[in-house]
Amino acid sequence: MECPALLTGENPTKHIGYITSYNHIHEQANWVAYTLSRQKLMGVVERSNKFSPDPLIAPETANTHDYTKSGFDRGHLAPAADMKYSETAMRECFYLSNISPQAPQFNRGIWKKLEEKVRDWASKTNQIFIVTGPILNNHLVNKIGREHQITVPEYFFKAVVDTNKMGNGIAFVMKNQGSQLPLKTFAITIDSLEHLTGRNFYFQIPQKKQEKIEKTVHFEHWDLND
Repeated sequence: MECPALLTGENPTKHIGYITSYNHIHEQANWVAYTLSRQKLMGVVERSNKFSPDPLIAPETANTHDYTKSGFDRGHLAPAADMKYSETAMRECFYLSNISPQAPQFNRGIWKKLEEKVRDWASKTNQIFIVTGPILNNHLVNKIGREHQITVPEYFFKAVVDTNKMGNGIAFVMKNQGSQLPLKTFAITIDSLEHLTGRNFYFQIPQKKQEKIEKTVHFEHWDLND
């Protein structure tokens, strides 16, 4: 379950903490995939805060100056708080291959709340597998950037599978704006997310297990009573 099924032209880049598929048209990731476990959350590496281009992606990624005074946060897809188990993972999660333009009230609000919930899930099970990213298409017109034209996504997604209990999966789609609504409002099945994005997120899981995971959200497993 290392990454979703690749679409034509996609070339994944693997780092210590995550795998990403970079989109040079939109100058950000199509998706970022990684695992999170109780053991990883016990790490003590301090947050880096040193944003930089991804040296493994050619010709180049966006850079941190493209976000300066744009009105948008450098929003992590795989959050820094999930990478405290390794200095390398922490450094690499600040590569621009793991960053998208997020409205401040979104990045510091409902998106952060979801990230915290995901860490809570990981702390209570053996391991979870996460795929997250912006929903990109050619109809998006809002751009930022000094040197690169970075598309501002309208929506972001996150899909989660509990690998300890292979019958449980959940997905979220959130608009790139602040919200006071409960997380459960944004929860959908993984099947619905795959239909929306045109991607097969968990193709490496046997078909029968995929169907069990992706067709239903068992809310009692996910504890979304916030």
